[in-house]
Order: sequence, then structure tokens, then C-alpha cells
Amino acid sequence: MTIQEQKRWITRMAAAGIISLGAFGMVGCDTAGNEAGTDVEDVQEEGDNPDITGQATDAAGEDVRTPLFVGPYDQAFNDEADIYVGEVVTVSANVNEIVTPMSFTIAGTDETTVDPLLIVHDGKMTDLSEGTAVEVTGTYQEAFDLPTVEENMDLDLEDDGFADHDKEPYIEATNIDTSVPAEE
Repeated sequence: MTIQEQKRWITRMAAAGIISLGAFGMVGCDTAGNEAGTDVEDVQEEGDNPDITGQATDAAGEDVRTPLFVGPYDQAFNDEADIYVGEVVTVSANVNEIVTPMSFTIAGTDETTVDPLLIVHDGKMTDLSEGTAVEVTGTYQEAFDLPTVEENMDLDLEDDGFADHDKEPYIEATNIDTSVPAEE
């Protein structure tokens, strides 16, 4: 065999080896099912990773994501509110005003000048009154829009009670705890 023939033989063998390794590597790329016609959203909805979908609920439908913020509804929360949009938070405060049987506002502590924050819950809250100390867990939203909230939460709210809250921040509450000590 001449040197030229040896080079061709080595080149062919190397090419055959590369092709074989490439085919072997493709065998390991199983998608575990037929994904034809599937888009990213479909795969995310089918997945069980709450960080991908942004949703994690228990059997009762309660949000079980870890709150990004836990603390009093005060100036510190208000100053950082932009980072909480769309995130689960737990805030504690006193009920400022009952808006409807499914919504109320909370007021900041005495040392703050934060505006009252609207809380909307998907169930009636019969044990609340103005001044009641509460701890609210839910998703902090940037701008209240009555038709959107009614659709997203499957509620029929009294329209006239929300005029003052249009385009204002609010919390879609998943849990309201009235067993907390009163805010001072």
C-alpha cells in the first residue's frame, strides 16, 4: 500500500467512525413519545415542574409555592413591590375596609403612609371586620381590572365597589389567616 492509499484508508475509517458515533449518539435522544405538532406551552402544561409553569397547587387547589415575601404590609414592601408582581407573597396588616363579601383592603402599619391594598378572595369571608388583623397569602398583581379578575378567578363581583381600585395593585388571595396578632 502506498502512502496515498494509506491516507485515503485512514480518512475513510475516520469518517466511518464519526458517522457511527453520530448515529449512536442519536439513539440516546429519545423524547419518550410522539411530540409532532406539540409546542412548548403544551410540554410545560404536561410537566410536573412548578417552576416551569409557575403553578403549584395541592389537592384542595391551594397555592403551595413558597412566598417570595413574608412580612408586614408596610413601606418596605411597597418600595419593592415591582419585584413581587406575579409572585406569591404573604403580607400581614389590619383590615381597612370591607369592599364586598369576597374582597377587602388592608392598611399599612401606623408608621407608614402606604395606600390601602385591595385583597380579592374566591370565597366569602364572613369573619372579617374593619380592624381585624390578617395574614394574606396570594399572588401580587400590578393593576386591578374588574372583568379580568372576574374571569381569572371565576367570580361575579359587585362592579360599583371597585371603581376606586381600577388599575391599582391588589392580591389574588389563596389564604386569609385571621389568627395572627394585631398590627401595631
